[in-house]
Formats: sequence, structure tokens, C-alpha cells
Amino acid sequence: MFIKSKKVLLLIVLLVFNFSFSQEKINVLLLGTYHFNNPGNDAIKGMERNILTPDNQKGLDEITNSIISKFKPDQIFVESNFNEKEDLNNQYQLYLKNQYSRFTDTIKKPRMKRFYTEGETFQLAFRLAKRANIGQIYPIDSLIEMRFDILQKELNSNPVTKSILEKKAVKMTQSGDKCMSKDLLKDVFICLNQKAQLAENKGFYISIANKVNPDGKYFGSNLVADFYKRNLIMYSNIQNQIEPKTKNIFILVGTGHAAIFREFFENDENFNLIEVDEVL
Repeated sequence: MFIKSKKVLLLIVLLVFNFSFSQEKINVLLLGTYHFNNPGNDAIKGMERNILTPDNQKGLDEITNSIISKFKPDQIFVESNFNEKEDLNNQYQLYLKNQYSRFTDTIKKPRMKRFYTEGETFQLAFRLAKRANIGQIYPIDSLIEMRFDILQKELNSNPVTKSILEKKAVKMTQSGDKCMSKDLLKDVFICLNQKAQLAENKGFYISIANKVNPDGKYFGSNLVADFYKRNLIMYSNIQNQIEPKTKNIFILVGTGHAAIFREFFENDENFNLIEVDEVL
């Protein structure tokens, strides 16, 4: 009886091993982006680049064509509210029918109208999904609020931290603007997604934000923890929306999220991260 049990256990172990070994990794194209509509919500401000100019529209077409021809995404994930998936895809269905203006024409507030007409989800993700014959878009963002305004106030209240922040902000702005000023849109994205560029973005949270500790309440550490929590939830929303037959996924998020996601994907044995410059 004991020998029989050992044989059954060994068979189960072998089956599990063979199953996990035989699983193909899912290829990931992670594209960190600046916010096309530039709402001004990010901690570090940089130059604008009007996505609606003919050159940038041509650039989006070139990027889209490169992604389809070299990567062929099966699913597309975007930095949009996970709880509003139905609304997002209703908008996408209008886009597929060339009737997207039926939605945007109803928007009265200029800020929101700009978001829905110029935002990267609609300008790039919708465009890519339509040309790749993908039926729906997968939102991943969570509702965790990031109070960068309070962080800024706390940093400015201390002359030492204010000086550090100002120097870091200048360095990051110069670095970001160097990418944004590239002639070709694809070169903007290649620059923004370089390892060093993403690491600098993530470094802001670790080297500066985490130090903010007014009255021993660890506001900075809690904000950084919330940022990681938000990204972990977003990552979970990717993991749990992957369809059974999917082999390639495209993810479009702000560079701050891309910096953290890269760390997640590099440590997740289920995924194979493709470098942006290999595709664009």
C-alpha cells in the first residue's frame, strides 16, 4: 500500500512538472508612454507634444504598423479604470464603426473632451486594436488615489528636501524633454522606455518620496507603498484577464507604471518581456 502511494505521488509530481515545463511563456510588449493629453497630474512636469499634428499622426500609424507586423498582439491592456470596462468597450465599439465622435461630441468639459480625443488609450490603443482585429480592450487601473500635491507641500516645507526635489525635478525634466524632443514619435517611445530612463522614474519614489516623514507619520513611505500597491493591483488585473489562447500581449501605461511593471515581468516566470526597440 505504501509503495503504491509513493508511485501515485511520483506520478502526480511528474505530471505537474511536465505541465509547468510545457507551458509557453506569454510575450509582453510593455510600452511606457507620456500622457498625450497632458492633464498635469504627474509629479514631474515636462514639455508637451501635440499628438494631433500630421507628423505625430503619421508616427502613430508607423508605430501601429510595426507592432502588428513584428509582434502581432492578441490582447491589449491600457491604463484605464478596471471598473469601467463596459464603458471603455462601448466607446471602442463606436470607434470600430467610425462613430467615435458620437460619444466625444456629447462631452462638454474641455479637459475631459481633450482626454477622450487626445489620450493615448484612444489615439494609440484603439488604433492598434482595430488594425489588429482585436474585439475588445482590457482596462487595468485601480482607484488608489496618489496625493502628490501633499507630497509636494511637505517637500517644500523643508529647505533641504526642497533643494533635493528641485535638483531632481530639473534632472528628470531635462531627461524627459530630451526624449520628447526627438523628431520621430517612435524615437520618443524608444527613448522613454530605455532601462536607465525608467529607472530614473522609479528612483524618484525610492530616493526622494520615501524620505518624507512629517511628524513621524511616514507619509512618504505610505505614498510609495500605495504606488506599489496600485501597480500590483494593475498587474493582477493583467494576470487575471489573459485569455487561454493568448500568446502576445501589449500593455500601454504611463512611464511611472512601466518602470514598476518591468520589475514585475522580469521576475515572473510566466512572461517573456520584449524590448521596445526590437519592435519599433
